Parts: sequence; C-alpha cells; structure tokens
Amino acid sequence: VFQVGWNPKNETILASCCLGRRLMVWDLSRIDEEQTLEDAEDGPPELLFIHGGHTSKISDFSWNPCEDWVIASVAEDNILQIWQMAENIYHDEDDLAGDEAMATKGS
Repeated sequence: VFQVGWNPKNETILASCCLGRRLMVWDLSRIDEEQTLEDAEDGPPELLFIHGGHTSKISDFSWNPCEDWVIASVAEDNILQIWQMAENIYHDEDDLAGDEAMATKGS
C-alpha cells in the first residue's frame, strides 16, 4: 500500500492505492459481513469500489472536503482525474428505496 486516506465525512471509509494504477475504496464497517459465492468473486465485503481509470501509477489522491464521495487522483503521467462512485455503491439498497419513496411523496 502506497497511500491511505480517510473519508473526511465517514470514519469507516478509506481509500488506498498501491504501486499499480488502481485506487480502492473500503468500508471497514463491512468487515466479516456474510457474502454469497457470487459476491465473493468480486472481492471481500469491505471493498466498495476499484477506480481503474489511470494508465500510469497513481502518485497521490485526496478526498474532496466539500463534496461527499468525490476523490481527486493524479498519476505519474500528470493526468488528474476527479471522480465519484455511483450512489448505489455507497448507499444500501434500502436507503435508496427510502429516498425514492420520500421523493415520490413530496411530488
């Protein structure tokens, strides 16, 4: 592991990068969660997301302190990427269903 950075708004979320071209986002609250065999093929339950957009080794990254779930990452080729995971990755399906129900009630 080359670098680790904690999400400034969520104490169980961190991002890490190795010597490769990928940045991983982890949710430590999911450690030891039960998984189906199909889900286990994608990695451990605490691995939320792998950003594989860089073509060179990532040299630095930072969580955006103002926008939840936004990360800026830069690689050795000096290409900066600012990105955010899809909402369904970091929210439970139940949370999303509740948000949709509230939005429907409000209209």
